[in-house]
Amino acid sequence: EFDFGDTGAEEPGMVRLFINIGKKQKARPGDILGALAGESGMPGKLIGTIDMFDKYTFVEVPRENADAVLKAMKDVKIKGKNIHMEKANGGKSK
Repeated sequence: EFDFGDTGAEEPGMVRLFINIGKKQKARPGDILGALAGESGMPGKLIGTIDMFDKYTFVEVPRENADAVLKAMKDVKIKGKNIHMEKANGGKSK
């Protein structure tokens, strides 16, 4: 497994969250950012990298905000779709 800098692991102090919505659902990074900031009350500037794929998205948030974000996003719709959000990597530590 190669380390290409910041492509895989999250930034120090950040937690990577998985969201089951992506480009195929016409979601854009701004939709994710807006929903996260709007629902959790966390300033958008605290949100880290947003990596979008066809069917899912990874977004990084500060570790101390992660649980509040997950709780706030429980019943949120993005692009009219009910989303499911969880910590990426299934919580395994390296």
